[in-house]
Amino acid sequence: MKERTIAILSAYLGWVMDGYDALLVTPILPLLGSLFFPGPYSYLGGLSTLVATLVMRPLGSVVMGYVGDWAGRRIGLIATTLGYSLSALAVAAMPPYSSIGIAAPIAVLALRSIQGIFLGGEWGPGTAMIMEWSGWRGEISSAFAQTGYPLGALLASLAYSAMSAAMGPGFAEFGWRIYMATGAVAALLAFALRYRSIESPLWRRPKRNPLAALFLRESTELAYAIVMTTGLFLVYYSTYLLYSQYLKYIGAPALTPLVMTASTAAAVLAVFLGGVLSLPLGHRAVFIGSMAAAAAVAPYALIVNPTPACLILLAAVENFAMGLVPYVLTKKFGVEHRATGLGVSYNWGLLIGGWAPLFVGLFGSMPIGMVAVASIGAFIASVGLLALERAPSA
Repeated sequence: MKERTIAILSAYLGWVMDGYDALLVTPILPLLGSLFFPGPYSYLGGLSTLVATLVMRPLGSVVMGYVGDWAGRRIGLIATTLGYSLSALAVAAMPPYSSIGIAAPIAVLALRSIQGIFLGGEWGPGTAMIMEWSGWRGEISSAFAQTGYPLGALLASLAYSAMSAAMGPGFAEFGWRIYMATGAVAALLAFALRYRSIESPLWRRPKRNPLAALFLRESTELAYAIVMTTGLFLVYYSTYLLYSQYLKYIGAPALTPLVMTASTAAAVLAVFLGGVLSLPLGHRAVFIGSMAAAAAVAPYALIVNPTPACLILLAAVENFAMGLVPYVLTKKFGVEHRATGLGVSYNWGLLIGGWAPLFVGLFGSMPIGMVAVASIGAFIASVGLLALERAPSA
């Protein structure tokens, strides 16, 4: 029991830290831009630190997924934790442009890219470890695993609010470095647990190359899985993650802390409830029902009645489906290439779906763009799930 608890907790903490990092940098993008990319394109420079991490995640899912399948889940997770925690510490200690010139933005982008590789490699081995160690029903294990990311995002939001308020003007001078370093310190706790944990009881060194097995023998299933996750992330990145910009658009920026914090808390609860509801209703009904509800609620919440309660409701209903992703994917990818299959399916879908804010911007009206992209994403996710469910199981 103790071994199982340590293994599951160590994997779960890594996913919490992934969500923590994802939201950790978002509030300070303008500050990073002014420090490391001064000039007329400062904001784009700050945004590039987020993009650098995002675009490198797919590579990390392949590299670290392979390590998790070939060398073991535990080895893969130890490597990812060290990689993203040390790179985060290096960013926190990096001198600004005013001190070292052009070397500053180059180094920051390189470090954020490295961080993206290791963060992209986190979900595959970590989720495989949880699903293979857990003695719970698969739907519950899946939902539990997926609560890690929104929980990490919630903690990051609370950390930023607390530290920026406590430090005042000092936050922009030195406090942001402490703020960035908090992610690395917490990740080192996960590393300590992972070092003590033991390997998944199902893992065996594969008899064939995991990448060949995935990309050559199960390419159809992988494509369907990426379609499914792409749709989910189109919904996610066109609604909930745009709330801060959306509230500015409608003239209610003061509501941002309340709406973002409450929406993230609602997402944590909804992700877990997605697994619970799947027990009596079936995972397919909950998944597609969640997407249908998101498409139905989005017009009302974003156009007709944009109140905090409606926005929080939208964030909740769209996250029921997110809690079922590990359950659906684990059934489709065998143990020998599961870490790679899970990681690639998730992060490649994220790479495509992560462009949702840009797609929203193509519309003249932000609310209409958000509704349109979210509705398209809900349809794509549902089609991807149905196609994947019809594909042969591993």
